[in-house]
Amino acid sequence: MASSFKEQHLTAEQVRDRYRKKFNKAADPLVGATIVDAIPGDADGLMPIDKIHAPLKVEIPLWSDRTEIPVIPDTLILQYWHSGLPLPVPIGLPEEFPSTVPPSAFPLEREIPLEIFQSFEGTFQFGYRVAGWNGGEREANAPITIDRTGPVRPGAPVTIDVVEPLITDAVLTRDDGVKCVIPDFIEDKKEFVRVAVGWMATLPEDEADFPDLVAFYDLLPTSREILIPKKFVTDIGSRTQYVVYFLFDKAGNRSEMSLPKSVQVALGVLPSVLQPCTVPLADDGLIDRADAALPTTVHIEPYTGWDRDDGIVILWGTKTLARTSVSAHLPFPLKINIPWSHMGEEYDFTSGTNVQPVDVDYTVFRGDYPTASPNKIIVNTDFAVAGPENPNPEPINPDLELIRFESSEGSDSELTPDDIGNPATGHIKLFDTPAPVVGDILTLWYNGRAVSSAPYVIQTGDAPGKEIPMVIPWVDIERTLVMDDLPMYYTLTRPGFNNPQESGRTTINVVLETVDLPEPTFPGAVINCTHLREKESGNWGFYVHIPTSPYLTDGVEVTLQWQSYAVDNVTELPDTDHDEQIEVTSDQERDGIDWFIPNDRCLMPTYRPPISSAGIGKVQYSITVRGTPVWSDLAAVYIGVFEEYPAGSGNAHCKLTRPPRT
Repeated sequence: MASSFKEQHLTAEQVRDRYRKKFNKAADPLVGATIVDAIPGDADGLMPIDKIHAPLKVEIPLWSDRTEIPVIPDTLILQYWHSGLPLPVPIGLPEEFPSTVPPSAFPLEREIPLEIFQSFEGTFQFGYRVAGWNGGEREANAPITIDRTGPVRPGAPVTIDVVEPLITDAVLTRDDGVKCVIPDFIEDKKEFVRVAVGWMATLPEDEADFPDLVAFYDLLPTSREILIPKKFVTDIGSRTQYVVYFLFDKAGNRSEMSLPKSVQVALGVLPSVLQPCTVPLADDGLIDRADAALPTTVHIEPYTGWDRDDGIVILWGTKTLARTSVSAHLPFPLKINIPWSHMGEEYDFTSGTNVQPVDVDYTVFRGDYPTASPNKIIVNTDFAVAGPENPNPEPINPDLELIRFESSEGSDSELTPDDIGNPATGHIKLFDTPAPVVGDILTLWYNGRAVSSAPYVIQTGDAPGKEIPMVIPWVDIERTLVMDDLPMYYTLTRPGFNNPQESGRTTINVVLETVDLPEPTFPGAVINCTHLREKESGNWGFYVHIPTSPYLTDGVEVTLQWQSYAVDNVTELPDTDHDEQIEVTSDQERDGIDWFIPNDRCLMPTYRPPISSAGIGKVQYSITVRGTPVWSDLAAVYIGVFEEYPAGSGNAHCKLTRPPRT
């Protein structure tokens, strides 16, 4: 009422002025809506990639000149538009905002439905219109940019450029890492592109191999130059390493993984001052099959800066061997075997030239970075053979049949005493693939020696399957009178060929001797008091010596027997026997056995005054030879163990406690 009363006192001019101000002034322009999740500061309203899979949140600010008449509201219309549409398209239904809606309700929170932009890429305008209570309309637009495509797509970024082709300790120290350059590419808002670099020990096959710990992730500098920290390199070590990267645009879209770049890394003191390799088995001018079977080795001398993990690759002929490490062959000189399979592949078995030269060389690798030797060497090889082919370097050829043995007594498996003085025969059956060649030479070997009879030379008419008898003279047989599984074989050679072939081994058992053990010996012709020795405290006696022989060997058991007799050499003295079994030691094998005969049991009973003052001792021993005990001949010695001491006292048993005589 106070207000009405007050208005009643306004002058007519005041009323007209108020009317003009209220209804004729120009309305303030609308402020564009806020796109809540748009990247701040982006003039195009760019949306992060992780925000475009749900409705977009927007905020409509409080507009000016709102209606003051409760029954005439303002009307809000949301809309969007892009270049593919002829006219703006409303979003939802118009909303009325009467004057009763308080300012605190602003900004209005609304959403742009997902279906509007779900399949859209590019920039569209989001706007709102306000139809005022006085009939006027205002509108404001805000850009929204949807970017679904990563940099360079649909292609993949090209490989990164690594400034130095070889990464060494010197490079890492100088640059504090590895300098790289990302190749140039076309992209909107390039200044906001980020790069993620992966540095790896193995070649990545797909994006899943990208490491969790990236070597570099940051905005790409305008120079496109980046630095990989050296720790990523040194943690992997000397080897080929790999680099890939992803580009991320401002919206967060990722490119394809770049093509990988391999990087040579060789750390530490690099190999230098290499020497030419050597093949010691070729010092005689040739590597033949016997050398290959040992096997043949290439020797490498120490070089400056060597490392246990350095790789060594040997060249033999035209091909290299598989890489091996220095540590597998230490100490120097490194000795690296050349497999027969490799040597055989490098030899031309169809050539008419038997001696064929091959190049031999080596390369040292620090990681995968090579250092060549100063120069190769040339080695002559000869693997040609006469007769059947042999797939192995060893001289034994399974295609050569075994010798058929025949003793003078007709046995095919043994020589016995009945064969003593007689030759034997080895029958050689000629091979058939290929047929024997006239001039080929067959030599029979008996227990590792060529027999003294002449080798057989293949003659015209010697057909495959023919048996050639070859004499084994007694002079060759008698060198080995006793042996189990004595081997014999034959060799096949040909003039001009360096590699003899051998048959497999035929074995026989040889027993051509009668074992004759040497007799025991005594310290004198008569055992008397001067021969007595104290073995241990109070235990006196003398020693019988068992001589060395081929049968007295370490570990063999020897049985020894002693018996004392009356001087008649017939009557055994009671309780004077002495038996013992001894296992031969290595010292006894070398020096013989000294066997102790106790005085109190074996010698003293021979002194029986007034019946007799003397006796006889008999000793023998046995050794088991090839399962049969063999006894030595019986050895005998006179015994006279009495003396007069002191003078004039009369004879008695030897005085054992007196000082030793000089």
